[in-house]
Amino acid sequence: MSDQAKAVSQAEFARILGVGRSYVTALKSAGRLVLDRDNKVLVEESKASIARSNGAPERAAVTEKVFSDARDKKEHYAAELSRLDYEERCGKLMKADEVLSVVSGAIVTLRTRLESFPDALAPQLASIGDEQMIRALLADNIEMLLAELSHQLSTLGKGSE
Repeated sequence: MSDQAKAVSQAEFARILGVGRSYVTALKSAGRLVLDRDNKVLVEESKASIARSNGAPERAAVTEKVFSDARDKKEHYAAELSRLDYEERCGKLMKADEVLSVVSGAIVTLRTRLESFPDALAPQLASIGDEQMIRALLADNIEMLLAELSHQLSTLGKGSE
């Protein structure tokens, strides 16, 4: 190999390694590349430096998927859409707007019912002198509220009811 072939641009070094230019930039930032005085990458020396520092977590560069062309991107995103569709059909994934709608409804119910407790329960509690009966009345009302919330939240993933 000639002296010129030993020193290449960062883009060419990325092609040699089969990685994206951003990966080579990360290697350079991490001090894992050997550069000549013209800021060209010395191929063999840089490969050796990378090999020496592989496995060292504090020096590892973040890698990312590199798409060589539009076809690869299209295939990748088509596969992702298929995966998302599959997970939605299996019930592992739900649409955010549907979840938000059900959860918002449950929160409104919770707030409304909690706000009504003083007016609804005060007269009943005032007439009860027994602490156990007061506790039972409060527990019954709270249990009814929780059952209602549970029913509302159980509709998630089942469509609108």
